[in-house]
Amino acid sequence: MGLARFDVTVQDAQGRALAGAQVFWLLQPATVPSTPPPSPEATIYADIGGVTPLTQPVLSDGFGEAFAYMDDAILYTLAIYHPLFGVNPLVRPDQAIGGAGASSALTPFAGIPTGTIDGTNKVFTLVDGSTPLTVIPSQYTVWLNVPLIEGIGYTIALSGGVVKVTFSTAPQPASGPVAGDSLWAQGFSIS
Repeated sequence: MGLARFDVTVQDAQGRALAGAQVFWLLQPATVPSTPPPSPEATIYADIGGVTPLTQPVLSDGFGEAFAYMDDAILYTLAIYHPLFGVNPLVRPDQAIGGAGASSALTPFAGIPTGTIDGTNKVFTLVDGSTPLTVIPSQYTVWLNVPLIEGIGYTIALSGGVVKVTFSTAPQPASGPVAGDSLWAQGFSIS
């Protein structure tokens, strides 16, 4: 077992850091109720040597950051609770980490989601460059001018053989001197 550092940054829908978020690293399959604690919790450490165990949850600091060291050979489910999220914790299954020099089965993707920006359309296709994704990625961040929170600012689903992102607010086109909304998505898929 090698240990590697797993960093998390918790933000609100406007991209502002959220201090005091409860961050849990879980073994899979995980059970994540609407109120903490989720289970089963993974063994995590405060140091790369695995000398100092950490008790979960780890609270995000004033910059919205939390970290822990853990076994780099398994996949985790990340669960984040914050009062701003209400009864909908942020849940990210299949999270992988890698130690120094470790090989990774993660394939990066990035691109501007494709679709019509007309002020009413909310559904766009996630792409890697210009190629539509056909599998929901294991890690991703989606922007509509700023990074959004999944379940609040957008949802992701496989539809018609491609990955679709549905924004809660329709992106607005340019109007006169006012620039239109900017979209972006990036992340990793496990290959």
